[in-house]
Amino acid sequence: MNYPILRFFRAVLVVFTCGPVFASAETANIKLTVSNIQSQVGKLYIAVYDSKDTFLGETKFYAQEVGLESLVDGKLAVDLSLPYGQYAISVHHDNNANGEMDRNFIGIPKEPVGLSNGHVPRFGPPKFSKAVIQIAQPQQLEEISLVD
Repeated sequence: MNYPILRFFRAVLVVFTCGPVFASAETANIKLTVSNIQSQVGKLYIAVYDSKDTFLGETKFYAQEVGLESLVDGKLAVDLSLPYGQYAISVHHDNNANGEMDRNFIGIPKEPVGLSNGHVPRFGPPKFSKAVIQIAQPQQLEEISLVD
């Protein structure tokens, strides 16, 4: 027999039981504002890391180069789309346009850099746990201020 009400309840049951599975794949639109940009020369390099094992290494969860044509009052807005989760974001301003991060003889960056969560390491290299942010909303605002 064909019972439309049973088909309806089965569909509702599928939605409620599979809903949490689909929810884990949700993505967020992040409006990242990078501030304290001192010049329009070069590019910004944005890297997103999803684990402490890959943090600031060659393996990135997401990477993007951004031109500085839209720079206004030392700030630039960049839109990112990331799945919900925990991430650390690093931004590097290649202000001499050589395509790489310049470092001094002990490895400290000579060009402006910034990390999510306002993390500015005092002694030693940056830590993923201090730079990590939680992405858990459909729309999220994040700001990173570059430090020389």
